Amino acid sequence: MTDTTDRKTPDGAGPDLTDPEGYRFWVDEHVRFADLDPLGHVNNNAIGVYFEQARVVLLTAGLGLRRESPWTVVIARSLIEYKAELHYPAEVRIGARVLRAGNSSLTLGSAIFQGDRCIATQEAVLVIVDKAAHRPTPIPDAVRPVLDRYS
Repeated sequence: MTDTTDRKTPDGAGPDLTDPEGYRFWVDEHVRFADLDPLGHVNNNAIGVYFEQARVVLLTAGLGLRRESPWTVVIARSLIEYKAELHYPAEVRIGARVLRAGNSSLTLGSAIFQGDRCIATQEAVLVIVDKAAHRPTPIPDAVRPVLDRYS
């Protein structure tokens, strides 16, 4: 998986998660009144739920994770950077992409956009876990080509 055609962050460390052109996987979401804080902004917890929704759809629709799968995915790390305010009512899109794939973990990059405006970005490290053993397990071979598709 390479990201040589992606626009990089100013420090050149990786793809620019605020660039909507870098995403091949999208989920549409809408802001609910219940997502607001007392000041009328979308609460940080709601932002996390939007990212979670995109991650779950990617894992189930894209990677084939099913209830009967012998493996599951747990989140080991989440770093969210808030870029702009979001208010009710609003329609947003969440882009998700695979940044890195290791032996038993992968890192997803995601961003929430209202139109072309980036609201927040997330880097999430996910670990593939054997359901029976409750231990990390290698990423299934059948999943690797799909990871490439979303990188």
